[in-house]
Amino acid sequence: MKKATLNYDFIAVAVIVLIASCGYNIYQQMQYQDLFTRHVDLQWKSQNAEADLVYLGNQLESCKNNTEPGS
Repeated sequence: MKKATLNYDFIAVAVIVLIASCGYNIYQQMQYQDLFTRHVDLQWKSQNAEADLVYLGNQLESCKNNTEPGS
């Protein structure tokens, strides 16, 4: 009957790899959250820019027609 023996070096390497893997996953999650926040901020900026463009276009048209804006 053969005995299974664990080498202490193997256990140490396995623990280090497990800790490194968990740390890397936490780092990736933080990066993902940061990029998602930036994405949402850029979406809002884009929508605000589009709304400003429509507003300014309407003002320009009212100036061309010599009318009051919004009427």
